[in-house]
Amino acid sequence: MVFQQVPVRNVDITSTFWSQMQRCSRDKTIPAIIKAQKSLKHWYCLTWKEGHEIQPHPFWDSDVYKIVEAACYFLMNAKNAELMAIVEEAVDMIRAAQHPDGYINSYYTVLGIDKRWTNLRDMHELYCLGHLTEACVAYETLTNSGRLLEPVLKALRHVDSIFGSEPGKKKGYPGHQEIEIGLLRLHELCKEPVLLKLARYFITERGQRDANGETYFDHEAKVRGGDPYEHFGSEMKAWFQYPRDYSYNQADQPLVQTTEVKGHAVRAMYYYIAATDLVRITGDKDIKAALDRMWIDMAERKLYITGGIGAMRQWEGFGAKYVLGDTEESGICYAETCACFALILWCQRMLQLELDVKYADVMEIGLYNGFLGAVGLDGGSFYYENPLRTHTGRPKKRSEWFEVACCPPNVAKLLGLLGLLIYSFKDDVVAIHLYIESNFSVPGTDVVVSQETSMPWSGDVQIKVRGSTALALRIPTWADGYTISVAGEIKDGYLYIPPSQDLEVTLSLTMKSRKVYPNPETGKDQIAIMRGPFVYCIEDVDNEVDIDNVALIDGPVRDGEPIDIAGVTGVIPVRAMGREVVHGQNRLYASEPWKYGDKKELLYVPYFLRANRGCRGGMTVWARRLWT
Repeated sequence: MVFQQVPVRNVDITSTFWSQMQRCSRDKTIPAIIKAQKSLKHWYCLTWKEGHEIQPHPFWDSDVYKIVEAACYFLMNAKNAELMAIVEEAVDMIRAAQHPDGYINSYYTVLGIDKRWTNLRDMHELYCLGHLTEACVAYETLTNSGRLLEPVLKALRHVDSIFGSEPGKKKGYPGHQEIEIGLLRLHELCKEPVLLKLARYFITERGQRDANGETYFDHEAKVRGGDPYEHFGSEMKAWFQYPRDYSYNQADQPLVQTTEVKGHAVRAMYYYIAATDLVRITGDKDIKAALDRMWIDMAERKLYITGGIGAMRQWEGFGAKYVLGDTEESGICYAETCACFALILWCQRMLQLELDVKYADVMEIGLYNGFLGAVGLDGGSFYYENPLRTHTGRPKKRSEWFEVACCPPNVAKLLGLLGLLIYSFKDDVVAIHLYIESNFSVPGTDVVVSQETSMPWSGDVQIKVRGSTALALRIPTWADGYTISVAGEIKDGYLYIPPSQDLEVTLSLTMKSRKVYPNPETGKDQIAIMRGPFVYCIEDVDNEVDIDNVALIDGPVRDGEPIDIAGVTGVIPVRAMGREVVHGQNRLYASEPWKYGDKKELLYVPYFLRANRGCRGGMTVWARRLWT
C-alpha cells in the first residue's frame, strides 16, 4: 500500500517560523492578490460576455481559481467570514459563466465561442479548467456543498465529449499541463470513473505521432491555416527553439519513451505530478520507470542548489545538462517560482510512492530556498524569477503584480498546503518528512503525532505519539550525524521505529554551517555555503566589499550569533573569510593577472531573506574559490 496524503485540516502547524509565514500569506498575501485582481478587473473576467471591450488573457481565469483554492486551505483551519464571502462570490461567478453545454472559459467567451478548442498548443482552456478542478476539490473539502462540484463535473464531461480515443473525438491534449492533476484529485474525491479515464488519456496520448511522424499539434496548426514546418511563419513562437519544437510542451514523444527532462519547467513538473498520481492509483510500471529517469536527469544534472529549476529564459525551462548559470541577465538562470512550487509537490507525490530521503531532501531545499524567498516578507511583493546572483547597481526588486500572474497565487497555495508536506501515513506507519513544529491527527484513528522543535535553526526535535503507531523518521543528508533516544532501522534515509504506546522520541540532528562545491561539469570553481536546509548568500547590505568581485577562502566557516532580519527572529548567520579581486584597470584584457586584497570577514544570510532590507543590488550564492 502506498502512503496517503494527509488532509490539510489534520495538521496544526505551531512552528514560530512557519506560523509567521502562514499568517503573512493569509493576512497579507491573499488580500494583496485579490486587491490586485479586482483593481485590474481580472477578477471579473468570468462575468464578461462576447464582444466585451477588454479581451482577457488566456490564463486570467486560472488566477481566480488559484486564489479560491488557496483561500479554502486557510479557511480549513481558521474561519474568516470576509474571505469566505469572496470565495462564494467567485463560485457565483463561475456558475454564471458556464455555457449550456458545460464549457467555461472567459477568453473564448469574449473572443467568440466558435473559436474554442482550436489552439490547445498555445491557449490555456484545459490549463484553466485544471485549476478550476483543483479549486473545486479544495472548496468541496471545505464546504461539502456541491455548489462548485456540479458545474465542474459538467465542464469535465463536456471535455470528455470532445477529446479521447473513441471514434469522432479529437486526439488532443493541453499545451500546458494542469488539467491532469485536477482530474485525478477530483477522481479521488468523488470517484467518478470518467475523470480517471480522461486523465489517463491526456497523460498517455501526449507525444503520440501518426504514420507521418506528426503530432496533434501539427494537425491542429494546419486546421488553423498555419504551417508548423515554417520557421518564420505565423505559427512560430518565440519560446520554441525551432519549428515543431514540441519538447517545449513535453509532447515530442510519449512519456514512457522519454529519457531526459526538456522544455518548459512548469509544464514538465505539472506533467510529472499527474503521472505520479496515475502510477499511485493504477500501478503503471512503465510510467514509473519513466518518472525515475526524469528524476535522475533533473536532480543530478539540471537542479540549482536552491531547488530552482529551469535555466533557460527563452523557453522558461530546462537546458543542457550542467548548464546552470547564476544571473538572470545572462538568460541562463530563470528558476521560476511556479517551477519550484511544482517541484516541491512532485517530490511530495514521489514520497507517496516510495519513501526515499532523496525526494524529501529536494522538497526541503526547494521549500526553504527556491520557493520561500519568492515572496517578500511584506507579504505583498513577489519574484517571478529567482537568480542566484545580482549585480551592484542593478538590484532585483520584488513586484507587487505581474501581467502573467501565476506565481503569487501558487505561493499562497503552498503555504496553505504546508501540512501535507510534513507527514504522510499508511496502515500503522506515520512518516515525518520535514521537522516543523506541529500536531498531526491521523485520519480514522485516535493517534496524534506531535513535534516540538526550533527548526529550521536547530536540529533538536521532540516527537510524541499519543496512541500507537510506527514511525518513519527522515534523516536528512545535510545532518552531520544524529542521536536518537530509541532504536530503529535505517532504510533509504528513513529511520523506522516499531509501534509503541504513547511513544516519546528525542532526535538530535547535528546542524552546522558547511561548504558546498559544484560538479566540475558546471564549469564553476566556486563555493556555496549551507546550514541545515538553508542555502546562504552574501549581500552588500551586510558587507563592505564589492560583491561582484568577492572570493571566498576555502577554509573554516562558522555559525554567527543569532540576529533579526526584516521581522524574522533568531536568524543564524554564517561567517567566513574572503578577499576582494583587485585588478586596477578597466580593460577587457590585460597582461597582468588578477590580484586579491587583504582578508575580510564576510557575513552570509539565508538566501530566502535576500532583498528585504534595501541594498545596492550586489548578492551572490556562489563565490570564487581561493586557497588562502
